[in-house]
Order: sequence, then structure tokens, then C-alpha cells
Amino acid sequence: EERNEGLFLRLLSMPVKRTHILWSKYLFNLVLGIAQVMALFFASTLFFDIDVFGNFFSLLVVCVLSASACTAFGMLLSSIARTPQQAQGLGTLLILGMTSMSGAWIPMQFMPETMQMIGKLTLVYWSIEGFSGALWEGASPIAMAPTLGVIVLYSSVLMAFAIWRFRKGELFN
Repeated sequence: EERNEGLFLRLLSMPVKRTHILWSKYLFNLVLGIAQVMALFFASTLFFDIDVFGNFFSLLVVCVLSASACTAFGMLLSSIARTPQQAQGLGTLLILGMTSMSGAWIPMQFMPETMQMIGKLTLVYWSIEGFSGALWEGASPIAMAPTLGVIVLYSSVLMAFAIWRFRKGELFN
């Protein structure tokens, strides 16, 4: 929408680099994502008596890393899509696909083996693993290092590709 309304060209005319614009949007959306996830967990404490404070540091680490990966996913979508409608459609398709295969709706053990293998390739699966480790198992960030490492890898790869697309200026073609 910023591109269509001309705001993006105004931003580019300022004495900042393209990557500064991208990182500022990334940081804003990261903070927004963390706030949203934490609000959900605080609501779960109030309404469902789930103890989120027992292992709050681990939960916060998972929230930050998952929000980072989701923000990077959104940045990648915005770098690929040519219109807001295209980004919304592609985002909905990919998010619903990842969520349905990740065990978020149906436990993984009830899925066929092939679906379980595919589901383990999704960002949603690894975020669920992290949240389960922090909330239900009381795991420390060190104990969850493999899971958190995969989330960081997702975040890094998605953001690197978004930055590459952004630097090439392909957003304006």
C-alpha cells in the first residue's frame, strides 16, 4: 500500500539506506508481534489459569524468536508480492497450509507419516515446540537450544532473502 500511495518513494528520497527502512519496519513489527503474543499469554493466565510466569524467561525467549521469524516471513511476503491483495492471498494460503500441517490444529501423531515429516519443516511446528517446551515442560532456553536454533535459522534465512530482494529494488518493478 505504501508503494501504491507513493509513501515508499518519499521514504527512499530521504538520506537513509533501503536496509534502514527495512530494519525499522522489521523492528516495529517484531515489537508488535511480541506484544500480541504476550497479551494472549496473559489472557490465558486470566481466563484459563495457565501459569505463564513459572517459566517466564523461557517463554519470553520463544516469543521473541517466534515473532522475529514471523516478521521475517511477512517481510519476505511483502518483497515477493506485487500488490497488497497478492500478499494477503499468498500469506493466507501459506499460513493456513503451515498451520494445518504443523500439529497446531490436529496432533501430529494422528497424521500420516508423510504429513508429519512435511509438518516438521514448517515454522509453526518449531514455534509450537518452543512454546510447549517453555509452558508445559518448564524447559530452559539452553534445554530448548535445538528448537530455538531452528527458529533462528528460519528467521535468518527469510530475512536474508527479503533484504536481498529489497536491495535489488525488485519491489518497484
